Amino acid sequence: MTGQEKKAVFGLSFIYMTRMLGLFMLMPVLALDSHSMRDSTPFLLGLAVGIYGLAQALLQFPFGSASDRLGRKPVLVLGLLLFIVGSVLGALTDNIWGVILARVLQGAGAVSSVLLATAGDLTDDAHRTKAMAAIGGSISIAYVLGMALGPIIYGFSGLAGVFWGAAVLGVLAFLPLFFVIPGISEGQQRRMGSFRDALRIFSHPAVQAASVGIFILQMVLGASFVVLSPELLRATQLTQGAIWEVYLPVMFGGIVLMLYPVIYAEKNREHRRVLALSGIIIALGALFMGIFAGYFWAVGIAAIVFFAGYNIASAILPSMMSRSTTPEQRGAASGVYSLMQFLGIFTGGVVGGWGLGWIGVQGVFYILTVVGLALALQSAFAAGAMNKLLAAEERP
Repeated sequence: MTGQEKKAVFGLSFIYMTRMLGLFMLMPVLALDSHSMRDSTPFLLGLAVGIYGLAQALLQFPFGSASDRLGRKPVLVLGLLLFIVGSVLGALTDNIWGVILARVLQGAGAVSSVLLATAGDLTDDAHRTKAMAAIGGSISIAYVLGMALGPIIYGFSGLAGVFWGAAVLGVLAFLPLFFVIPGISEGQQRRMGSFRDALRIFSHPAVQAASVGIFILQMVLGASFVVLSPELLRATQLTQGAIWEVYLPVMFGGIVLMLYPVIYAEKNREHRRVLALSGIIIALGALFMGIFAGYFWAVGIAAIVFFAGYNIASAILPSMMSRSTTPEQRGAASGVYSLMQFLGIFTGGVVGGWGLGWIGVQGVFYILTVVGLALALQSAFAAGAMNKLLAAEERP
């Protein structure tokens, strides 16, 4: 990568990580304060947890397409401000309805699609997958840190302190936006004419293929979180606040195992095979977690394999989607992609919860095995569709 590309990837990864860290810190502690929040019921508590993802899904495409017409940075500024306002409201409220509104505002800062589009604007095609892998790695780091810091901050200052921490992280995200990420020239980002033009991106074959692929991938991830954390706690007999001690090596191992396949796919243009392999790796990890449920070391190693497969696919899919769309379409395309991404997480949580109640922990892992194999087929199709489009565009 050039120096400018490295600065762009670092800055975008930092923004991604700070936003997601603020959200992940809340996940393990939101339920702990339910007894002290006015008007709280189990249903409303669940709504407070999940409504963030719904707001994200609904607004990813509008934010992405708006960035094609208005520019990337103005839309990023608006999204970060909404996230900060939501975090401050969560810190000041003492009832469940205020927390729900706070989570809606946090989710309304739906700039993931804009960040992906900006990464596409500021990196060369040859380095696009590495850029997406760096962003994906920052999300994994944010998850591990969030699981660790959330319970620690909650112990000192309660739920309000965790919300204040999220607000501070939102403010920090402005630093790379204005002082690190290079400016986007008109040559890098051509503006779309209208919102109607942006809607045409839904019929783009490469965007459709990548979006279905990321929906399946995130559904796998969402369902896994329903059963994996309780299973690791059961196998290790750790307290909830110490779960980060397990997730840290698991996530780190998954990132390390991801590196070679991603580099190989990029150098040899073997995206189809590596994406299909990622689905198989996910399926094998889920299968062995189901078979060896209750045995810590076996489940831990299988979880590393599982997350390695997830990280491979999450690096290659957005890279190929970005490369197969024109610069003036990139924000809208990333909006469709991110919409399906968050819908996948929401669906995975529902499927995981339903499966847990119906067939238990092992049954959910076996469901993930089947879905992983389906992802292998879909990944091959997605890579095939995008490779054909890229090959057609490269012909003189």
